[in-house]
Amino acid sequence: MKIRALLLATGLMFGSHVAIAAEKLLTIGGAVTEIVFALGKGDEVIANDITSVYPQAAANKPKVGYMRTLSAEGLVSTGATLIIAEAGAGPRNVIDQVRNVGIKVLQLQENSHTPQQVAADIRTIGKQLNASSTEQLAKQYEAAWKEAEAKLAKLPDHPRVLFVMNNSGRGAQAAGDDTAASAVIKLVHAENVMASQYKGYRPLTAEALVAAAPDVIITTNEGLEASGGLQNFLKTPGLNMTPAGKNNRIVSMDTQYILGFTPRLPAALVELGQAIRKQ
Repeated sequence: MKIRALLLATGLMFGSHVAIAAEKLLTIGGAVTEIVFALGKGDEVIANDITSVYPQAAANKPKVGYMRTLSAEGLVSTGATLIIAEAGAGPRNVIDQVRNVGIKVLQLQENSHTPQQVAADIRTIGKQLNASSTEQLAKQYEAAWKEAEAKLAKLPDHPRVLFVMNNSGRGAQAAGDDTAASAVIKLVHAENVMASQYKGYRPLTAEALVAAAPDVIITTNEGLEASGGLQNFLKTPGLNMTPAGKNNRIVSMDTQYILGFTPRLPAALVELGQAIRKQ
């Protein structure tokens, strides 16, 4: 079998006479990777996935592909002895395959898209890695969130916001309820105009855009790049017929920064909350 051969080559086959070196860490998911580096364990990371772009040291690591379309062979070939993955990493049968061949896997519980979940993840990952800075980092994050929460509560108005995702460049989608984007909009005391319409992401049509009549449109830097830049994005059918389009109120930020639910979340939400209220 391919996996057995890879295990023998990397010294991971239990029962062999190959000595196992110190733990080698593979991180799956940008939030997991950020937490590991924030805990001071980045030097133990030998590879990660393509959503792991921060900090720069993480972006420079070898990649195993996209976190939701992993392969068992690809994971095993890294030589990792421990994999830490976000809840959405998979497919599930690939994670099970890797576990079954003896590689340790810590997969986080389903992301609730709350600031509290970030603190819980810091503690869970820190415990697994026996990181001495775990509680310090968790408390620093909690203090930062408390400060950010107070700032957000003082922001005026409750702007009507539409979040548009188009990172692949293959068609814009709008964020409904039960998405990281919708959770972020609520946290900055704004209204997601699509939250009451549906859950998840759906293709954005001109009719839906006009009917939603958002005051502000949030998108991502990666989405703008995939769309061919801001000027091309502004040509989205129906956009110039919305209050956001007429007033050129388009806010663009880094995807992982605003949607990743990482230790940077407090700063990201304050920045976003202020940006969507600027005239």
